[in-house]
Formats: sequence, structure tokens, C-alpha cells
Amino acid sequence: MGVKILLKKFVDVSGISGSEDNVRNLMKKELRGHVNKVYEDRVGNLISVKGNGKLKILLTAHMDEIGFIVKHINDKGFLKLNPLGGWDPKILLSQRVRIHTDKGTVNGVIGSKAIHMQEKEELEKAPKLKQLFVDIGADSKEDAEKMVKIGDYAEITGEFSELGSNRTAGRCFDNRISCVVLTEVMRRVKPKGSTLYGVGSVQEELGLKGATAAMFGVDPDVIISLDVGLAADPYTEDGEVSNKLGEGAIIEIQEYAFVVHKKVKKLLVETAKKNKIPYQLGVSSGGASEATKAILTREGKPGGLVGVPVRYMHSTVETADLKDIESAISLVTRAVENAGNYF
Repeated sequence: MGVKILLKKFVDVSGISGSEDNVRNLMKKELRGHVNKVYEDRVGNLISVKGNGKLKILLTAHMDEIGFIVKHINDKGFLKLNPLGGWDPKILLSQRVRIHTDKGTVNGVIGSKAIHMQEKEELEKAPKLKQLFVDIGADSKEDAEKMVKIGDYAEITGEFSELGSNRTAGRCFDNRISCVVLTEVMRRVKPKGSTLYGVGSVQEELGLKGATAAMFGVDPDVIISLDVGLAADPYTEDGEVSNKLGEGAIIEIQEYAFVVHKKVKKLLVETAKKNKIPYQLGVSSGGASEATKAILTREGKPGGLVGVPVRYMHSTVETADLKDIESAISLVTRAVENAGNYF
């Protein structure tokens, strides 16, 4: 199966933080027959195991996406939402919403005040999240409560689109791209003297919750987080972020609260060079991935991060290059197979 087809599969299922069931089930299905063991831990992480060597390597890729949860239904039947993860309110006006209920899905729209009714000051200001509402076609609170309830999950919808010959755009590329990378690595890798644990983790967008539990439970010797990384083009100024689409996987050197372990950096960089795999070095002043938790796991573990560059992060039109995804898969696969020479 091609990477593009697998990515579309992962993008087409819902997996908001705290409700990752559909992603977990898909990953489990795609891994069946390719790993020695796959199981779910107590908090909902999906853990697959391959190999039986002494060195324990853990890969993490969070399954959750940013979304919302219904927190209030007003007397007129409009919904108020609480964000799950980081949203930019500017992109939410006039977006379509899908609400997941016990009875199925309910469609809605985030309403926006018509331009004809706005004062000049309103046009120049971005809305606040608390000002936004969802219209599900209800005429009253009682009518709305027949369709949804407090605590139902809601996601912003968006089509999976092909851009040019190698690029794609869609929702929740953060972090379904890395779900693809993890799945493909677990399928292709042939561990040498190591045991590989692949973790599809929960609730990363709410503070790196699931990976913390998995790292403590597995107690690995080395940790590599799989995530997406910010692509500089076209908005950032020169020197702010250097990573670009089409130039390979990102070996992250620093993020907000974490610096890569020197042995992990050496493993990744030398593996890329030896196998002629395109890569970029990344230094970020913001954001945090599950790699941050490596140094806090038990007595501390050497950790690193391999990312795939993505434009327009945390939107419904996140954009990536399929070549970069393949680069990340190849880099991590070869690095895992070669890790015994470094640890």
C-alpha cells in the first residue's frame, strides 16, 4: 500500500484527544501480521512489539488531533465548544463541524456574522474562541438536546486533497502523518539485537499525557518521538525556522523545552548520511513533542525527535510532501536497525 493511500485512511477517521478509538483500531488493523505483539495499555495507548533483542527502543506517534468538546447548549439551540488543543480562532469562522454522539454524527457549522452587519472595528479584530458558536439546525435548547449532549466531541472537517505531483493537504496531518511513519516502520523494520516498541499514544495535544505513561511502562533504553515539524515557507522570516517541504525528514536538535541527546543525534545523522536519506536539521523555539518526556522518564532516557515538515499547522489545510514522509520512514527504519552500534 502506498504512503498516500495510508495517509488518507488515517486522515479520514476521527481521533480527537480523549477519543482516539478509531485511529487505534485502524493502526491495529494495519499492523496485524507485521509485528510480534500488539496490545492496548490502561490509558488507551496502542503498543506494538517487534524483535526480541536486549536493547529496548521505543517509538512514539500521537494518535490524537486537536478538536472540541460541547460544553453548553443555549436556549436558542446553539452550541458552545471547549477547545481540545491549540486553535487559532481566525481560521474557525464559517468552518463545517462534525459532532460525534452516541447515536451517530451530527453536522453543524461555526456561524459568522455577515460582513453587511459588522462595524469597521469588528472587521479588524479576530474573534475569541468564547464568542464562537455552532449551528446544528436546532430551533431551541430542547430540540438541540435531542441531537447532542454536553461532552460530545466535535471536529472541524476538511477534505484530503492532492496538490501537484507529490504534495497533499488536509486536516489532522498533525499527527496522522507520524501514525503512517510508525505503521510503516513497524512493518518494514528488521530489528538487530533489539526489541522495538511502537506506541500510538493518546492525548498528546493536552500535554503529552499518553506517551508519559507508555515510556514509564515500557522502560526503554532509548526513545525516538515521531511528529510533524513547522515548515518555514511561505510565512516566516529568514532565520526564524529553516525547514522546508521536499527537503527530507527533520532531525530536531532543539524544541521549546528539550535538546536531543548527543548519541541519538549521532545515530540519526550518521544513518541518514550512510544511506543517502534526505534530511534537515531543525531548531525550534516553540512547541513541545513527546521527546520532551524522555529525559523525565524514570531515571531519564536518551531521546530524540524525527519530524515531517508541514505547512499551516493546526488548520484544516495542513500541507506536506510525500517524499518527506518516505524519508522519515527510511531514516527511522535504518536507525532502529543500526541502534545497537550506538547504545
